[in-house]
Amino acid sequence: MRDRRVATRYAEALLDTARDQGVLDSVAESFSAVLNAVKGTDTLRIFLDSPQVPTAEKKGLLEKVFGGKVEPVLLTFFYLLIDKHRIENTRDIGEVFAELVENEQGYLRARVVTAINLPDDLAAALKSKLAAHTGKKIILEKKTDVAVIGGVCVTLGDKILDGTVRTNLNLLRKTLGQARIR
Repeated sequence: MRDRRVATRYAEALLDTARDQGVLDSVAESFSAVLNAVKGTDTLRIFLDSPQVPTAEKKGLLEKVFGGKVEPVLLTFFYLLIDKHRIENTRDIGEVFAELVENEQGYLRARVVTAINLPDDLAAALKSKLAAHTGKKIILEKKTDVAVIGGVCVTLGDKILDGTVRTNLNLLRKTLGQARIR
């Protein structure tokens, strides 16, 4: 991410505006669709990022491609990004915006890393425990990494719950390394 502060500032502004107009869910869906469309088309991204292309041409292209397909507030937001020379931050803003929308809707992402693929019954049990602990609806993102050896590491926002064997072995190594031997 280029600059999280800039992305957060613009994402919060879009969130507030979309919420006030009562179109938050549809703007979130449209923004995600736009990001997916731009991701697959390098030409469009290069055209929008280029400082040699006049602002009016960029806005005209956006109107031609997305006009009538996305909410007017989102199209106006893209125009603002062009005017403020922040269009290259669109992907970062979209990521932060998606996080803010999830938070607004009561969701929380939990990134779970285990040594082996987490079975569905254990994933469901973990999801319900985390939901009870946080009071939010949990979206599990499962990942396997053999380096953890065993156990589980859960990342909830800025909190990390690390119960992996690897971390515990590293802590033991550090403790034993500091122990005085007679």
